[in-house]
Amino acid sequence: MLPILACGAGIYVGLHFNILALLPLIVLGAGAYIVSAWANGQGLLDSITAVLLPILTVQVGYFLGLTSRPAYFHLRSRLNIRHSERV
Repeated sequence: MLPILACGAGIYVGLHFNILALLPLIVLGAGAYIVSAWANGQGLLDSITAVLLPILTVQVGYFLGLTSRPAYFHLRSRLNIRHSERV
Protein backbone atom coordinates (compact mmCIF):
# COMPACT_ATOMS: atom_id res chain seq x y z
CA MET A 1 0.00 0.00 0.00
CA LEU A 2 2.82 2.40 0.86
CA PRO A 3 4.56 2.09 -2.55
CA ILE A 4 1.28 2.83 -4.33
CA LEU A 5 0.70 5.94 -2.23
CA ALA A 6 4.32 7.02 -2.75
CA CYS A 7 3.98 6.58 -6.51
CA GLY A 8 0.76 8.60 -6.50
CA ALA A 9 2.44 11.38 -4.54
CA GLY A 10 5.32 11.34 -7.02
CA ILE A 11 2.93 11.60 -9.96
CA TYR A 12 1.17 14.56 -8.35
CA VAL A 13 4.49 16.31 -7.68
CA GLY A 14 5.64 15.57 -11.24
CA LEU A 15 2.50 17.05 -12.75
CA HIS A 16 2.34 20.20 -10.68
CA PHE A 17 5.81 21.07 -9.37
CA ASN A 18 9.46 21.22 -10.38
CA ILE A 19 12.36 19.05 -9.27
CA LEU A 20 13.00 21.10 -6.13
CA ALA A 21 9.70 19.92 -4.68
CA LEU A 22 10.77 16.28 -4.90
CA LEU A 23 13.78 16.58 -2.63
CA PRO A 24 11.95 17.87 0.50
CA LEU A 25 9.21 15.28 -0.06
CA ILE A 26 11.77 12.47 -0.02
CA VAL A 27 13.81 13.86 2.89
CA LEU A 28 10.81 14.57 5.12
CA GLY A 29 9.10 11.29 4.32
CA ALA A 30 12.23 9.21 4.86
CA GLY A 31 13.09 11.09 8.04
CA ALA A 32 9.62 10.61 9.49
CA TYR A 33 9.65 6.90 8.70
CA ILE A 34 13.13 6.36 10.14
CA VAL A 35 12.31 8.24 13.36
CA SER A 36 9.05 6.33 13.71
CA ALA A 37 10.75 2.98 13.17
CA TRP A 38 13.55 3.90 15.57
CA ALA A 39 11.02 4.92 18.24
CA ASN A 40 9.33 1.52 17.86
CA GLY A 41 12.59 -0.29 18.54
CA GLN A 42 13.78 -1.13 15.03
CA GLY A 43 17.45 -0.79 14.26
CA LEU A 44 18.67 2.15 12.21
CA LEU A 45 20.00 -0.03 9.39
CA ASP A 46 16.73 -1.99 9.17
CA SER A 47 14.66 1.18 8.91
CA ILE A 48 16.95 2.66 6.26
CA THR A 49 16.65 -0.43 4.08
CA ALA A 50 12.86 -0.44 4.51
CA VAL A 51 12.59 3.18 3.36
CA LEU A 52 14.44 2.60 0.07
CA LEU A 53 11.38 1.17 -1.72
CA PRO A 54 9.12 4.20 -1.04
CA ILE A 55 11.95 6.55 -2.08
CA LEU A 56 12.34 4.71 -5.36
CA THR A 57 8.59 4.64 -6.02
CA VAL A 58 8.31 8.40 -5.37
CA GLN A 59 11.01 8.97 -7.98
CA VAL A 60 9.33 6.61 -10.45
CA GLY A 61 6.03 8.38 -9.91
CA TYR A 62 7.71 11.75 -10.41
CA PHE A 63 9.16 10.54 -13.70
CA LEU A 64 5.73 9.28 -14.79
CA GLY A 65 4.22 12.65 -13.88
CA LEU A 66 6.86 14.50 -15.88
CA THR A 67 6.41 12.34 -18.96
CA SER A 68 2.62 12.58 -18.82
CA ARG A 69 2.59 16.35 -18.21
CA PRO A 70 1.98 17.35 -21.89
CA ALA A 71 -0.87 14.84 -22.25
CA TYR A 72 -2.38 16.02 -18.95
CA PHE A 73 -2.32 19.68 -20.01
CA HIS A 74 -3.73 18.78 -23.42
CA LEU A 75 -6.59 16.90 -21.78
CA ARG A 76 -7.25 19.83 -19.44
CA SER A 77 -7.39 22.23 -22.38
CA ARG A 78 -9.70 19.91 -24.34
CA LEU A 79 -12.08 19.67 -21.39
CA ASN A 80 -11.73 23.43 -20.83
CA ILE A 81 -10.65 23.00 -17.21
CA ARG A 82 -8.65 26.02 -16.16
CA HIS A 83 -7.74 27.73 -12.95
CA SER A 84 -9.66 30.91 -12.36
CA GLU A 85 -7.69 34.05 -13.12
CA ARG A 86 -10.03 36.24 -11.10
CA VAL A 87 -8.64 37.87 -8.01
